[in-house]
Amino acid sequence: MDFDLIIKRLYDVLRDKKRVLLIGHQKPDGDALGSTSAFYSWLKRDGKDAVLFCKDLPANQYRYLDAFFDYTNDENIFNSEYDAVIVFDSGDLVYAGIADFVGALPGSPILVNIDHHKTNQFYGDINLVDVEATSTCEVVTRFFETNRVLIDSAMATSLMTGILTDTSHFSNAATTGRGMEIAGRLVSYGARINEVANFLLKNKSLPILKLWGLALERLQKNESQDLAVTYITNEDFKRLGVEPNAVEGIPNFLQAVTGNAEAILVLHDKGDGTIKASMRSVSRDVAVIAKLFGGGGHKLAAGFTVEGAIRETATGFEVV
Repeated sequence: MDFDLIIKRLYDVLRDKKRVLLIGHQKPDGDALGSTSAFYSWLKRDGKDAVLFCKDLPANQYRYLDAFFDYTNDENIFNSEYDAVIVFDSGDLVYAGIADFVGALPGSPILVNIDHHKTNQFYGDINLVDVEATSTCEVVTRFFETNRVLIDSAMATSLMTGILTDTSHFSNAATTGRGMEIAGRLVSYGARINEVANFLLKNKSLPILKLWGLALERLQKNESQDLAVTYITNEDFKRLGVEPNAVEGIPNFLQAVTGNAEAILVLHDKGDGTIKASMRSVSRDVAVIAKLFGGGGHKLAAGFTVEGAIRETATGFEVV
């Protein structure tokens, strides 16, 4: 089906819905939060009973979003009936952290999937997925504009958040001309772009910079794979007194300063027997690699989680 027809069909379906559950993926980033909060603002303005859920609450750096305090991680909300459930920025329900809940929802609500990841499983009754988009926020912006929905300042700020974070402020391979054009229109709609930059780009405290320094200090290159690798552990977070979300941005930063490696791999030993891996590349399809380990993402930016722990060695580190 033509993408614009899906956009219009979704609008027509939601017009008759009264109670809507909006879900962003676990450990939500700027795109998950931006897309859900913008949609939430529109539904509330339209008189809908909307609920915002993320398995993990938003990090404090996103407190400028107007809907920041409206998110809940209370799983009891899945005991209620909804007319529609919309999942944002998630290739599948496992990644969203809700696979065990959605199928058991009372009332058989319509399931909507809004995303931009190449690895999306098209699990919704309606799938609004554009793998060429910079972000899910770009997809949501097109939904609003196609259906002539007024994008106010709060919505524009939320949508700008997702575009800026997923393109690393227009510096990574996800950046496109269309995405930049849409960002320009969001500025004209009243996006508080300076506020977004102050909270997300100019917010690095001394402890966070020290954490990034550790990532640089531990950086190694696997010549045979043309892969630069580094790691961060939960003990590092505890010792420096920073939150785990401080690791966000390190993969993109390292990609910018290690031009002599085709791909970047950042490992986060979470201290619970699992390791979260984030990959970036200038040409290699890292989404294929991530999918092999149960993860997903984009061709040039992907991630996955595996069991294991990181142990330092005389020559660097190893995964055990």
